[in-house]
Amino acid sequence: MNVLTLTLVGTKTKPTFVIKIFRKMNQYKCKKTMKIQLPVVIVTIIISFIFQEIKAQEKVRNFSFTPISESQFRKYSKENYNALYLSQIEDSSKLEKSFKSIERTYSEDEKELAQSELCNSPRGITTFKAYYPNLNLYLFNILDYHYDKACFIYENTNTMASGNQRFRGSYGVMSKDGLWVGLERDDCDNYLQIEVCKISELGVWQILKFDFTYIDINTKEENSIFWATKNMIYIATCEYDKDIYSYYAIEFEY
Repeated sequence: MNVLTLTLVGTKTKPTFVIKIFRKMNQYKCKKTMKIQLPVVIVTIIISFIFQEIKAQEKVRNFSFTPISESQFRKYSKENYNALYLSQIEDSSKLEKSFKSIERTYSEDEKELAQSELCNSPRGITTFKAYYPNLNLYLFNILDYHYDKACFIYENTNTMASGNQRFRGSYGVMSKDGLWVGLERDDCDNYLQIEVCKISELGVWQILKFDFTYIDINTKEENSIFWATKNMIYIATCEYDKDIYSYYAIEFEY
């Protein structure tokens, strides 16, 4: 009996993986070949699985989803940590430059959707949403089949902060520190699909993304989602297909 041992040594925060595969050699040549090949396939699958697990662990950040009172929600709604923004700017030429920057990044799906919506170009499904003067940032929404996608442009250079990437944008809110939270709204059976990303001079990258299947955002609230602190989001929710309303705080490592 042969033993094939594979050891993956982790870091201080990652476990050490040890895999042992036992292979019994057979006297028949054809069976022997099969016996040899099978462990190789198994090892390949296990290695792939382990590295996927490690990669997933590296992406995970701790976060909590905690019920709060309605009075607490109301209080912080008035004293929120949202970034100051303008929904209109006087100099339309600046927006025109930004639209041209976005045009170079449209995907084939966005071009196809624009045609189905009878638009001459994807610009017809693109909307200027906000200017954040303290962050030197423009926000644009690009319509997807079921939800708004967000993209960001530096105001002083009119270059794409988010490059070709799109982020969840429905009911999106920016924090004073340049943290963006947005939702994805699929089909008609909406539920909470939240993404948080960071915008800085280096670009835009996702911090975390998570989905819930039994609650949705409460659209009846005027401010249904906002930043309570630099790393805490308050959100008003309702249970799916029920008139049961609740309030939550989402706090995450950052």
